[in-house]
Amino acid sequence: MKKLILSVTALAACSVGALAQGTVQFDTHSGAGTISINGAVDTKTDINAELLFSTTGNAGTFSPVAELLLSSGNTSPDGTPGFDPSDVLSAAGDITFLGTGKLQDQSGSSFFPAASLLAGTTVYFEVSGWTGAYDTLAAAQSSGVSAYGTSSVFTAVLSGASANPQANLGAMSALNLVSVPEPSTLAMAGVGLASMLMFRRRNK
Repeated sequence: MKKLILSVTALAACSVGALAQGTVQFDTHSGAGTISINGAVDTKTDINAELLFSTTGNAGTFSPVAELLLSSGNTSPDGTPGFDPSDVLSAAGDITFLGTGKLQDQSGSSFFPAASLLAGTTVYFEVSGWTGAYDTLAAAQSSGVSAYGTSSVFTAVLSGASANPQANLGAMSALNLVSVPEPSTLAMAGVGLASMLMFRRRNK
């Protein structure tokens, strides 16, 4: 009878472990993918970065998992499933700590994309990054001075909460942040070029 009780207890423990919520860390240091700014590997500039996930990989289905912001001083998320303000952490050292062009969350935290996702689940991810004191990618894009970009979609298998090391983003491809002037800047440049051409014609 005791053996039966022990067997049932062990089986129950295995079942709980198998159903553990899946976690991921916001790190790319184990893979080949690097962060570049305008084509040059970034080893000296900490960046803002956002990790997003999807269960299908289809456009328009990605949701935030975690953010690293230059404006944040938070170093510890609450460890609950889903994205909330506690999952916005400090970006200090996310690039400069390693100095290799790899992204690393200095808090070493594990994030739970959603309560319904279990350890062993394959999830689709993408990473957006941008430079400057902007709290969102949209703000960076509209600034006219920030370099920004989004990785291609990749997959990672979620780890169990007690696994070490946790699942990370080693499969991410290279991410290049590019400075794209806002339309008004391009328009002004066009007007300036047209004026120069007209001036040259008059002097001929």
